[in-house]
Amino acid sequence: MKKLIAALAVAAFLVGCASTPQEKAANILVEMQMKKTNLIKKDHIPAGLGIGISKDEQIALDKADQNARVDLAKEIDVQMKALTKNFKEEVGGDIAEHFQSASKTIVNTHLNGATLTDVKIETTEEGQFKIYGIMTLNVDLVSEYLKSLQDTEAANEAMKNKIRAAADKAYAEIDAETK
Repeated sequence: MKKLIAALAVAAFLVGCASTPQEKAANILVEMQMKKTNLIKKDHIPAGLGIGISKDEQIALDKADQNARVDLAKEIDVQMKALTKNFKEEVGGDIAEHFQSASKTIVNTHLNGATLTDVKIETTEEGQFKIYGIMTLNVDLVSEYLKSLQDTEAANEAMKNKIRAAADKAYAEIDAETK
């Protein structure tokens, strides 16, 4: 245990004593990526990481915000595509296209509740601001959206049953007229 603590102390010292700006930037990037990964895997919070660079601090922050939002959208989109694929396998046809459209709407709604929750700022050798930001979604909002997805799936199931019933009725009427 003492060896582990000593090794961690040495590693922390070496990380803090990076000799070049590139190594310092790489260390911050690794640190932020680890935070993002922990949010996703341990805390089950959707998260995205963005970096913005500019001579103007606000522009750098806006760039980091936008890049984190795009990264977050990619994380969500991967989950939505998986849900859409499962739905296509279950239903197929025109209804699946309707479901995909609903998924896209939900992704857009999710991103409206996204906020930067962790920001690191550094100044480059060229005098530019380099901002790293982690964007997350409120877990309660995500739960509401997942419920919305389930409701959409239930509505599509009801639509599928209605179409089957109408088709069965039409076939029964045709059978009755041809007898």
